[in-house]
Amino acid sequence: MSTVVPRGMKVGTVSLWLLLLLSERPMYGYEIIRELEKRFSGFWKPKTGTIYPALEKLEQNSLVTSRIEFMEEVPDRKHYALTEKGRAELAQSMVYWTRVTEVLENYKESHESLARYKVETNRKELSKILADLGRAFEGEEVELHELLPVDKPVTMKPVEPLKFKFLYAKENHKLEVHMEIEWQPKDSP
Repeated sequence: MSTVVPRGMKVGTVSLWLLLLLSERPMYGYEIIRELEKRFSGFWKPKTGTIYPALEKLEQNSLVTSRIEFMEEVPDRKHYALTEKGRAELAQSMVYWTRVTEVLENYKESHESLARYKVETNRKELSKILADLGRAFEGEEVELHELLPVDKPVTMKPVEPLKFKFLYAKENHKLEVHMEIEWQPKDSP
């Protein structure tokens, strides 16, 4: 395994699914592909060019073993089984991927109330929006939904101190300015 990859990232998502399936029982390649299609309800249709190289890499790293079942009237089948090293790697990877999932869920929950506004405009309109926002910050509350056509009413109550971040960037022959204003709400610990 690569030592460049962060701990817990040794097994990517495809390999993780392969280890998960093989932790249930040994399977042959085509059976693995069909089982993945079934579990993903057709949302992901794994290709042999994805699955077999991943199985080969898992085998090279001693996470799975294989044996060939010789068939008389149909093609031979290569069966894969999880090794003890594979079980240990699966356990470690599950801890990591569980944490990743928790971070994503927390991020989603904390950012569900995000109000986004993006529109093509002109300099005069932009100047008016920024001036109105500046005047709104002079008061106790900022009624964002009165300044911008956001999906739902948003009332902000900025308190001192405020943190202001201004980012100017040039990328792909485009210029961008991003502004961020941050404060700690009074009712937060």
